[in-house]
Amino acid sequence: MAEPQEHDSNNGLRQMISIKEVLKIVPVSRSTLFRKVKVGTFPKSYAIAPMRVGFFLDEVIEWQRSIVEQGACQ
Repeated sequence: MAEPQEHDSNNGLRQMISIKEVLKIVPVSRSTLFRKVKVGTFPKSYAIAPMRVGFFLDEVIEWQRSIVEQGACQ
């Protein structure tokens, strides 16, 4: 799978993904994910509509890279 572009080339906007999409990438439960957000060990979510949050894809990808780097150091 090709890595998604972090910024739209037309207007510089960062891509946001839904909680459902995050949970496809990160194999944890919804409650665990929000617990990690709350304690600051996962990128924060942003309210984008009533009852709807989004995450910036580039922040999730960077979090994944940091996890891999930490694992490589152990």
